[in-house]
Amino acid sequence: MIFRVFLLLFLSTEFSVLAHRILILSPIASYSHANFIKPVVKGLVERGHFVTYWNGLLSENQATDFLNQTTNLRLLYSPEVHAISSGNIIDFSVRKKPNNFIFGLPKRMEKYCETIYRDPVFHQLMDSQEKYDLIILEAALNECSLPLVYKFDLPFIYIMGSMPLPWHLEAIGSPLAFDHYPQISSNYADEMNFWQRTYNTLSGIVAIYYWRWMVMPVIDRLAAEMLQIENLPTIEEIEKHYLNLLILNTNMGLNYQMATTPVVIQAGGINLGPAKPLPDDLETFVNGSGDAGCIIVSFGTYIKNSEIPDDVRRIFLSTFARLPQRILWKWEDDKKIGHRESIPSNVKLMPWLPQADLLGHPKMRLFITHGGVNSIQEAVYHNIPLIILPVLVDQPLNAQKAQDDGYAIRLDWDNLTEEILFNAIEQILTNSSYAEKMEKVSELMRDQMETPLDRVIYWIEYIIRHKGAPHLRTASRKLSLHQRFLFDVMLFRSQRRFQRWN
Repeated sequence: MIFRVFLLLFLSTEFSVLAHRILILSPIASYSHANFIKPVVKGLVERGHFVTYWNGLLSENQATDFLNQTTNLRLLYSPEVHAISSGNIIDFSVRKKPNNFIFGLPKRMEKYCETIYRDPVFHQLMDSQEKYDLIILEAALNECSLPLVYKFDLPFIYIMGSMPLPWHLEAIGSPLAFDHYPQISSNYADEMNFWQRTYNTLSGIVAIYYWRWMVMPVIDRLAAEMLQIENLPTIEEIEKHYLNLLILNTNMGLNYQMATTPVVIQAGGINLGPAKPLPDDLETFVNGSGDAGCIIVSFGTYIKNSEIPDDVRRIFLSTFARLPQRILWKWEDDKKIGHRESIPSNVKLMPWLPQADLLGHPKMRLFITHGGVNSIQEAVYHNIPLIILPVLVDQPLNAQKAQDDGYAIRLDWDNLTEEILFNAIEQILTNSSYAEKMEKVSELMRDQMETPLDRVIYWIEYIIRHKGAPHLRTASRKLSLHQRFLFDVMLFRSQRRFQRWN
């Protein structure tokens, strides 16, 4: 009995010594990116760390969310921030002018910063006397929160729910690899000809300078006006000084290969696991599909499925009516269906789908999607081939890679017809090569030394243990872009040659 008491005291002491206080900031959020962050939050909490998590979105399943069932986790919530995050719906027409999204970033960031800098939670943290050991910051459009990093004077980690943007790699000092790593705006594969490499390089450099010269100054201006912090460095200076790790929702078996430094951690698939049982109504519908099986249709959370153009919706419905499979379609608004349109008997419209659990059901045959990174990872994990209709950002690259690897067919919204869609579905369902290629890619994705979560937790604790681990950061992060690309060296050599010739 005495031995047990001493053992418990020893373990509890050891546990408390190892526990750290971690602040996780994700005020501007999306449900897809939150799905990547929440397993990290859960993993840290289960390791015994004390986590404060400012999440800009209420969970869609608050009653069963693990975040409500833990004791060493404090959740911070802001109604105004939730409203702005949940309202980030992108119109389908943006696919025709993808650069408008980039050019709209200064205005978008101004809106985000004004909301955050007015928010009581932000000022609660600014005025707090609490001590933390590390800050983790959602990398997608949350730079407005960087004054908190300066306030707490702590190393911080960027966590990104998709592939990195050029300015993230530049900030961490990782190689940009424009010769083979396609930028989001380029829409190329990794093998590029001269003109493609030229465009890929120029667009990547322009994106970085655009971010530094047009977007970051907006944050600096609003931080100076609204926060009035004495001697506050620029957002770029805070980022360069305190950033120590970049965690990405990418996987070496799924994404184009990028040259990285030790401070870039690929953790794609962190939220994947065995499928859970379906609700009774869904199980009945899916099981009733017989040998033909089921098809899932969903275009993510950023895009309202019910907002797709009328002519495209009719193409889908008329195509589905020709199929023996049952169709589950994520559809938010039944009123968007025309009065004279009828829903085929094999189609079930639902405002929300347990997507990962459906993909893990033995009756699933095909997934028609927009090509978001989480959707592709879930399909690969459960061995379900894809038809991808990308809309914007990283989706065209994801779709191209999946098609190149042979487990998906990429289609174009603007050229879609009933026959094109029907033939693509038939090809996926009848040509065994898609399932074979999918099985191979799924094996590549699963074949890892440790789980993505274990990898992430290790590196987070490593950064804390070693006070930011500055020994891992490359000196190239201190160089300008023209120095990193050795443009000054090449210019010097060219000048010397010119002098010799003359």
